[in-house]
Amino acid sequence: MIKKEFGMTSFFAKYGTIAALILLFIVFSIMVPGFLSYSNFINILRQMSLLFILSVGFTMCLIVGELDLSFANVASLSSVVVAKLIVSGLNYLISIVIALSIGASIGLFSGILVTLVGISSLITTLAMGIILSGVTYMYTKGVSVYGHMPAPFLQLGRGMIGSIPILVIIMFIVLIAAQVFVKQTRFGRYMQATGGNRTAALLAGVNVTAYKILGLVFSSLGAAFTGILLTSRLGAANPEGAAGFLMDGFATALLGQTVISVGRASPIGTFVGALLVGILNNGMTLLGVPYYVHDIAKGVIIILSVVITSIHALKLERA
Repeated sequence: MIKKEFGMTSFFAKYGTIAALILLFIVFSIMVPGFLSYSNFINILRQMSLLFILSVGFTMCLIVGELDLSFANVASLSSVVVAKLIVSGLNYLISIVIALSIGASIGLFSGILVTLVGISSLITTLAMGIILSGVTYMYTKGVSVYGHMPAPFLQLGRGMIGSIPILVIIMFIVLIAAQVFVKQTRFGRYMQATGGNRTAALLAGVNVTAYKILGLVFSSLGAAFTGILLTSRLGAANPEGAAGFLMDGFATALLGQTVISVGRASPIGTFVGALLVGILNNGMTLLGVPYYVHDIAKGVIIILSVVITSIHALKLERA
């Protein structure tokens, strides 16, 4: 009986999020006319693409055992920076490189504070997020940035290849690249070792400090890239353009930790989490559910996922 109970708990801990994803898909397919249409499926993928790219950067930070509370602010800053530079007449490719460089520099600075100064990543990135919010408002004087932007830049967020949005193609390229990096490269394995068991990683000769910094740099780079794509999608930028990504980004990455490798962050897990959040948002919107109910539903799903994972971990310790 105990083995059966443990087996069920293990099953739900590993596959509970996937089961919830399938259940949501079935429920919305029955309740929402047109939910199963190709156009709506593409719409879900397009809507979740920015969230996934942002969240997969944050996932890299989780892999090394750190937190980043500043990624939404990095995305907003990068969004207005690339918009201002392009509108001022600078080449859009150079503008993108500058925005990405700013994002990487923010992650590097946060990583140095965390690893070399010894401030916790929670406090460091919380403070960094507040600073970046002020910098963004100072840079834009609190107003939206808009003006002429070249067609090739706008194509990144609005263009199509056949019937597939370029944004969706970018999302899958990022997914494959991140998954291969984490699972198939030495750097990815060292990042997992750093977050999994710091002491063992040190004894194995892994430069834990460097990989923790790398995790925070990846988080800020993902956020900066998301901000750039957001500007491309909208054709304008707002000082708080990416603020709404904070909670959804956390939800996506945390849900990803409950997929197959329980308690471990991974790009493919984050993709499943982003898909779940995307389907939930899409289905509830089509049903006409008030926006605040979306947040309640996502919060309940996160709590249930974490509870099941925690129960599974406790049973493993007692086994």
